[in-house]
Amino acid sequence: MKFLSRALLSAVLGLAIVGPAQAQSDYPNRTITLMVGFSAGGNLDTRARRVSPFMEKHLGGATIAVVNRPGASGAVMQTELANAAPDGYTLGMLSMPGLVTVLFGNDVDYSVDDFEYAGTFTFEPHSLMVGADTPYQTTEDIIAAAKANPGAVTVGGAGIGSAAHLALKVLERSAGVTFNFIPAQGAANMRNQVLGGHIEGGVTTVSGSIPLQEAEKVRVLGVMSAERVSIAPQVPTFAEKGYPVEWGALRGIAAPAGTPPEVMKKLSDAIVATMNDPEFQALAKKERQLLSYRDGAAFEQSARDQYDLLKGIWDEDPWIKD
Repeated sequence: MKFLSRALLSAVLGLAIVGPAQAQSDYPNRTITLMVGFSAGGNLDTRARRVSPFMEKHLGGATIAVVNRPGASGAVMQTELANAAPDGYTLGMLSMPGLVTVLFGNDVDYSVDDFEYAGTFTFEPHSLMVGADTPYQTTEDIIAAAKANPGAVTVGGAGIGSAAHLALKVLERSAGVTFNFIPAQGAANMRNQVLGGHIEGGVTTVSGSIPLQEAEKVRVLGVMSAERVSIAPQVPTFAEKGYPVEWGALRGIAAPAGTPPEVMKKLSDAIVATMNDPEFQALAKKERQLLSYRDGAAFEQSARDQYDLLKGIWDEDPWIKD
C-alpha cells in the first residue's frame, strides 16, 4: 500500500498527537529511578530510601528504585540527571548546597537551570560547635575573639570547598571576621580534632553536633537557620545574634529540565502527601529528622540564591586556588 486512507491517516496523526499527553496522564506506568550522588548508607541515601515507599504509595502504587551514582561530590549523578530523558522516570535526590558548591573551581557540565524542582523533605542546618574546654560560651565570645585576632581562632570542617567550609565562609562574611579554617578528612575527623583539643571549633550539621552537646563534650554556639531547631530549642540561631546566615542540607527531589508540567505536578503532589502522612511524620520524629517542605519554586529559588551568594564570595576570594 503506497498511501493511507484519510480516516486511517487521521487516526495515526491523532495517536501521534495524543500519545505523549496520554503517557503523561498515565504517569507513572513503569519503574522510576531515583538517583543518589553518594554511596549507600550516607545521609542523602538514607533519606531517599526513607521517602521512597511513601512516594510509591502516593503515586498510586508506583515502583521507585533507588540507585547510587557516587563520585565528584555528587556531580557525577547531577550531570547524569541533567542529561536524562525528561519523562519523569529518572529523578535525583538533591542536596543543597552540594548541588551548587561543585560548580565553583570544578569542570562541571550542568547548571541550576538544568533541573525541574519538585519539592523538599528536610532541612538540616549547619552549626558551630566548640570544645568544652575552650573559653567561648556564646556566639558573641567567638566572634569577638575572631575580630580581635583575625585568623587566630581555629575552626575545622570537612575539606576545602565542602558545605562545612563554605558555611564558615558565609558566617565570616556576615560577621566581618576571619577564622583559621582547618580542613579535615570528613566530619568524623573534624569531631575528633575538636574533642582532642587540637582545634577550638568545628562546623557540621546539627545531627553531628547536638548529640555531642547532649553528652557534654562540646558547646553548640549557634545554628544556621531562620528558626531554632526542634531537637535543640535551647541553641540560638546566628540570625538572633545579628548574623542572618541560613545554611544547611536541604534535601529534595528534582527531574531533568523539560519534564512535562503534568508529571512535575504529580511528583509535587506526592511529596506533599508524603510530608502529611502520619506514618512518615512518626518515622521522621523517631529518627530526629528535621522535616521542611518547600515547593518546587522555593526549592529552585534556594538553589539560585545559594549560587548567587557563593558567586559573590568566589569572585572576591576563590577558595580553590590554581
